[in-house]
Amino acid sequence: MVARSRMGGPWSRAQRVARAFQDGGHEVTLAWGDDGNCANPIAPTLEIPVPSPLGLPEAIARHTFPLASRLGLMGRKPVHSFEEVLWLTGALDERYTRAAVDTLRAHMRAARPDVVYSEFSLAAIIATRAEGIPCVGSGSQPTTATYASNPRKSAGIRRLLCEMGMPAPASSLDVLEGMRRRFIPSCPTLEPRAGERAVYCGFLDEPPALTGRPRDCALVYLGAGSVPAGVAIRAGRELADALGCDVYVAGVPEAVHAVGNHEVTCAPRFDVAELLSRAQVFVHHGGQNSAMDALSYAVPQVLVPGRIFERQFNAEAVENVRCGLTVREPKPALIARAARRLVDEPALTSGIRGLRDELSSLGGTKRIVREVEKLVS
Repeated sequence: MVARSRMGGPWSRAQRVARAFQDGGHEVTLAWGDDGNCANPIAPTLEIPVPSPLGLPEAIARHTFPLASRLGLMGRKPVHSFEEVLWLTGALDERYTRAAVDTLRAHMRAARPDVVYSEFSLAAIIATRAEGIPCVGSGSQPTTATYASNPRKSAGIRRLLCEMGMPAPASSLDVLEGMRRRFIPSCPTLEPRAGERAVYCGFLDEPPALTGRPRDCALVYLGAGSVPAGVAIRAGRELADALGCDVYVAGVPEAVHAVGNHEVTCAPRFDVAELLSRAQVFVHHGGQNSAMDALSYAVPQVLVPGRIFERQFNAEAVENVRCGLTVREPKPALIARAARRLVDEPALTSGIRGLRDELSSLGGTKRIVREVEKLVS
């Protein structure tokens, strides 16, 4: 899945899956788009088109959407289904999908891959059907049509499928469920109804050993475009005061702010692994990767999902299993209060170790490789 908006999850997961297949002795090609997200590919690449948000002319979208992201405007619009995400990013635009399918089909005819792994790419699934190549890929409960959909956004996809002589379901999300295997980077406790052909694989990577290192800081990441940078920084200051520790705020311009005897360090990005091994609390936007990172390091979470359906699902699931708390509005005082509760009330985080064990037992990317090898053989 490529998109003009900043989203690290799809590319990060694609890279990890690609590396696992390489480690298993397989040749890998990464489909890559010039979208600002696909950096430092670990395998040979095939460049594919990047959709224009809402199908707008490229010259407009290239400047409008980054500005909206910086101002936090993206977090003000409710998003009720993954179908709306695909529509907003332009992935449901008929012209874009046709161009992406044509590019992928040309490569498949030349390379004849044994299997294609789709990281939420409709074009990849459609191209494999046309070329008769097995297709597997990532999935989740919130991205199924049975969870939430908006079929009105998918008229262009239906026209393209009909033109190609393929079944055209009402919702484009049913195309995602048509893959031979759907690998869920989660577990049944968090996503009990992930749909057909679901294979739970838990943490994609082996979780780190818990060393008992002192928990002496907090980490904040409120997403790209979800809230204005100023709100994230104020949340960091409130946390430093409430928890009495240094705080690191990711996804914002570089700066250092003093709060009493502690510092709030701000930067576009940090070494998340190094900080989570020290963190008392991880405050984040409710993204699936962030929730899994917190669980892998056994860090209590404050989730601030805003108005995005998938993040709300993740936040509710994490809170229900006693691994963190949800804050519905991105207000710094509420975030700091929730973090303080997590530190003061151990019962609120009593489920972390058990859930971490469940996620660790499911095999990660190694299971993906084994399942695909069995499927192809």
